[in-house]
Amino acid sequence: MRSGATLVLVAAVVILGALALADALRSKGDSAPAAAPPAATSTRSEPPTLLGTLRDEAISGFVLYSDRDCRLHSLLLPRMVDDVVRDAAGSDVFRCRFDIDGGRIVHEGQGDVTGDLAFRDGRIVSGDQVVLTRRDLLRAARRHPNIAGGDNRVFPLHIRVTGLASFGVREPVVAMAVSARYLESQFLVALFDGRDVRAVAASFRGSYRNLFKSNDGALVGAEDGTVITRTGRTIDPPQGVPASRAVAFSPDDRWVVRVNGTSTFLVGAPGGPQGPRVIRLPIPARDLVWEPVTSGTSVGPPIRR
Repeated sequence: MRSGATLVLVAAVVILGALALADALRSKGDSAPAAAPPAATSTRSEPPTLLGTLRDEAISGFVLYSDRDCRLHSLLLPRMVDDVVRDAAGSDVFRCRFDIDGGRIVHEGQGDVTGDLAFRDGRIVSGDQVVLTRRDLLRAARRHPNIAGGDNRVFPLHIRVTGLASFGVREPVVAMAVSARYLESQFLVALFDGRDVRAVAASFRGSYRNLFKSNDGALVGAEDGTVITRTGRTIDPPQGVPASRAVAFSPDDRWVVRVNGTSTFLVGAPGGPQGPRVIRLPIPARDLVWEPVTSGTSVGPPIRR
């Protein structure tokens, strides 16, 4: 009997030992740290470069600009190759403001933006021909909402022309500052069809001045960034653009070029909730002319007519 009980006890001890060993092994396994998950890998896209942006937007051409010291530079886009312009004697060429006429560098106001128009003796003339009389200009001026109506004999107006452009022989564009006694200067731009006033746009930001024309002759821009179309529609300058003045259109009419002496900005056509696309060029231009290099296909819409 004793030997059988001993065998049963030994067997029980062995079984308990085995269970204890199993529990011990299990607890060690449970307390072991969990294997770390595989490290996540991510690829961070590089920010676009200026050269890449210019190529993606098919921005190209030959730019002539004057820097802060009025020294002329030539710039080839999209490669951003910049060279100082020198004359036949090897000296730097200086022009603070300038135009291009027939491939020649001329003084501001001598380009083709005005055609042959000039403001003389209160009238708009082309050579010896009178294009618009003072009465024509007064009719346009009295379409400004702050001046509308009234008799010039009782309420005489003083007109100062601040800019001239032309869509053609019979389509002059005249920017004016109009004042009178007890009336501060009012600003407008008028598009004429012959001597009839086709459209008038009033400005409450300041005068329209230094008008410039698009490459195809279908748009006229003003220094504040306003765009006037040949159909008489005006496009106000977009909000949020860095302080600068507009000086030119791109050759494909997709961009208005603005300068402030430190940087040059290409401002795209307005559209979408985020406003126009703006590309900054590190070009310290005071004035600028942009000519096409090739007739390559443009990317994106031109400014609407």
